[in-house]
Amino acid sequence: APCEYEGKQFSLGESWLSTNCLLCTCLHPIGVGCCETTQHPIDFPDWCEAHYDSQTCQISVVQKANPSLPCVKSMEHEWGSAGTPEPLS
Repeated sequence: APCEYEGKQFSLGESWLSTNCLLCTCLHPIGVGCCETTQHPIDFPDWCEAHYDSQTCQISVVQKANPSLPCVKSMEHEWGSAGTPEPLS
């Protein structure tokens, strides 16, 4: 096999998801090329935070006070306070 990555052999043009959630492709003779597949949220309320799940390679935005709850608009918190548009219902 033309490429080796994380102790595994891959064929030319073969793609796979790495253990750290990168999408990699065998680009022999150049080597292995990898890029991120997750979207990183950048604009959400201060009372929320992004949580990364390495098992599913997914990022979710949750409430800081209770990470088991998603970050959603409520009467106590206002979206768009920094001039950002409110999310559609």
